[in-house]
Amino acid sequence: IVKVLGNMSILAKQRWKMLGEILLNKNIASSSNYEDISVMRFKTYHFYTKTLNYEEEDESIWCTVQFSIEPDLKLSIRLCSTKIGYEDLIGFNNTGNTCIWPSEEILTYYCLKSKIVFRNKSVCEVGGDLSAIVEKNDDWLCPIESRILLWNRNTTDENLKERFDFVLSADCFFFEELHHDFCHTVQYMLKDEGVSINFAPKRAETLEKFLKIAKNYFDCDLYDYYDDCVWQKHIEAKSTNENYSPDIHYPLLVVLRKKTKQI
Repeated sequence: IVKVLGNMSILAKQRWKMLGEILLNKNIASSSNYEDISVMRFKTYHFYTKTLNYEEEDESIWCTVQFSIEPDLKLSIRLCSTKIGYEDLIGFNNTGNTCIWPSEEILTYYCLKSKIVFRNKSVCEVGGDLSAIVEKNDDWLCPIESRILLWNRNTTDENLKERFDFVLSADCFFFEELHHDFCHTVQYMLKDEGVSINFAPKRAETLEKFLKIAKNYFDCDLYDYYDDCVWQKHIEAKSTNENYSPDIHYPLLVVLRKKTKQI
């Protein structure tokens, strides 16, 4: 281990130190001491405001999130406990349970701005870790079902087969070994005319690698400029925020459509 550390960059050593201190303290909040090296050092484009409500006995926190584009809509969101142990590093990825990532922010903004498109449609979000309750707006009340969904290229659940008009995701392409599983699962769940709307940053080559695989399943479109306001926030962050890295923070829009069946 000492030999490996000796060949590491200063940044890598700092991140290992951060991980060690988080595990020793069992509190992910201590990562704020390292915001200059954490990928979460840029947290929001400020399309929403977040108000902390109360903390539960397990140290999870409920907060109210409101978007200026839809001021009458309030989301009560539960962020899980900031305590973390070794077991939390094994199995499911839980990063979405402790924070709101830029891709999640932009996906929400995009859906609110395009809400008429989703009216009377069946919609599924995959990889949606955060639990939310819609408040004080009857226009947004609709049947909601949540469940654990394993991305699997052998998915055969008849309750999900060609069920959805839209499948949504935010920042779900960074696990390269799951690209085929993600594509198969989404393809299986979409109706023939269905559309999958996804937001994700480049994250080095992971987005590019995903698209190479996705083209075997879907007709794919990639957009970096998809909304004037988002683009302006992006340009502003690049010029004013030294912690902003488009490669890991700026979400590109990936639209997937099922390939036309050959007759």
